[in-house]
Amino acid sequence: MVLMNLSYRTNYLHTYFKTTVVIPDTGKGDYTAVWLLHGYTGDDTAWIRHVNIEQLAREHDWAIIMPEARNAFYSDSAFIPYYSYFIDEFIPKMQNLLPISKDVNKNFIVGSSMGGYGALKIAFKNADKFSKVAALSPITDIEHFRDNPKCPMAHETFDAIFDSPEKIAKNQLTNIYNNQQPKQQILTLCGDKDFMHEDNVMFKNFLSIHAKDHYTWMSVEGDHSWKTWNANIAKVLDWLA
Repeated sequence: MVLMNLSYRTNYLHTYFKTTVVIPDTGKGDYTAVWLLHGYTGDDTAWIRHVNIEQLAREHDWAIIMPEARNAFYSDSAFIPYYSYFIDEFIPKMQNLLPISKDVNKNFIVGSSMGGYGALKIAFKNADKFSKVAALSPITDIEHFRDNPKCPMAHETFDAIFDSPEKIAKNQLTNIYNNQQPKQQILTLCGDKDFMHEDNVMFKNFLSIHAKDHYTWMSVEGDHSWKTWNANIAKVLDWLA
């Protein structure tokens, strides 16, 4: 396996962003790509720091791409149009740079917490790019997240991204799903002691009705922490496989 630390100037955002990539060195090319998103306060090294991503990539012979997202919530805002950058610039850049497949059936997107929200949002809006999506302890209701007493994000930061009731509604996962009607395979999980467990159960109930035969709920123990995600990420990748 090869561990790559990439730093590049994005013309879309007019600044420098980082990406960490684990990729097989077998020389076969056209590798299945897992786009693995970090949570709030994380960066492109978050998964590498907490999980043996290299070993998991080796087991599946997959490329795992971990972009930096700062605290942009994988959304467009006046400060960082991150969602548009991710779709219009980042994905094409990685596909041109790395020996990874462009086939939708060999592209999966996964994330935890804020990254779980991002994975679901990006997948739902881009069914032509991702065939499977998995979210660990995702933020499933952004308005409830903002008002949750245990929310780690300052209201001012949240409001700078989602700066109107209309924008909140536009970025709610249930609304995105209803508008897009994606047919990907979907998996979500959330620890039974997670401060967003109730929101995740409500989202599970929504997807159980609307996604039916292409939705999987994984009931797990744990709280909103790397201990929970580390204990379950291998199961998630096995599900993708």
